[in-house]
Amino acid sequence: MNITFFGASSQIAKGLIRKFSKFTQNHLTLFVRDYDSFNQWLQIHQISKNNCIVQDYSAFSNDAKIDVIINCIGVGDPAKALKISSSIQSITKYYDEIALGYLDSNPETKYFFISSGIAYGDIFSAPARKYTQQNIDMDSSRPEDAYAISKINAENSHRVLTNLSVIDIRIFSYLSDEIDINSRFFISDALRAIKENKVLYTSNKNITRDYIGADDLYQLITKLINIKKLNTVVNAYSAEPIDKISILNFLELSFGLKYELQNSFKELNATGSKDHYYSKNFRAKDFGYNPKFSSKNVIEDVARNVLER
Repeated sequence: MNITFFGASSQIAKGLIRKFSKFTQNHLTLFVRDYDSFNQWLQIHQISKNNCIVQDYSAFSNDAKIDVIINCIGVGDPAKALKISSSIQSITKYYDEIALGYLDSNPETKYFFISSGIAYGDIFSAPARKYTQQNIDMDSSRPEDAYAISKINAENSHRVLTNLSVIDIRIFSYLSDEIDINSRFFISDALRAIKENKVLYTSNKNITRDYIGADDLYQLITKLINIKKLNTVVNAYSAEPIDKISILNFLELSFGLKYELQNSFKELNATGSKDHYYSKNFRAKDFGYNPKFSSKNVIEDVARNVLER
């Protein structure tokens, strides 16, 4: 199978590349901006160049033979998302249109667009259940809405292409050992505090998150690859979500995290406040998806790998 990745250097893409590259029948074309550092990453993980080609986006051609395109272009760090909010829409649209242009000439190709749960909008006083809950203000000029608007614009453009196989996968929280420990996520802040033997200060407000890892995301994509002519949106989810207090207690017991809850602490909310940011829309099971790992499983595995570096 010929698989092309856009945004191959992203955390999500790297996890999937490590999975797909294990099978010699898969031939991966990996598009990145920083060619040298990505080649170093391939060497570190002993990913053979025999079935991987690293290219600049200028080399992309509609004449290439591609079975699957996986578009992982996005912003991995909430702090960075705020800084580039004004350009998120144009970046998302640019690479999405490259993929759709290829599908227009090659309608048998499957296209996976890595979307986000934030495409629902401001509904997360409770978990998402139905796609119709979406309440995006598409005219919003607030920086924290830019990422959501870019995703839903892309999704809307995909749904009208009913003759093409375009699958939008809404990911709520993703975690792997490819995480940048210096990024501004709650989990990376916690792991950094453990590694540096510092106290993690955080809000005393409890929140719930659902962390999917590379194994279950890979399972979901491989299930969907096998379905012909599928144009839809699917929520990704783990076997079980987890709340923040449970995460803190687990990391304290298992890894020695020191933390302090503060009433006045202000969290970084680059895409808005989300108390229960996860999905109870389990439509993916209709396609054979059955997550094997809970959020706690994923956190434990990542923490062990990251803290041993």
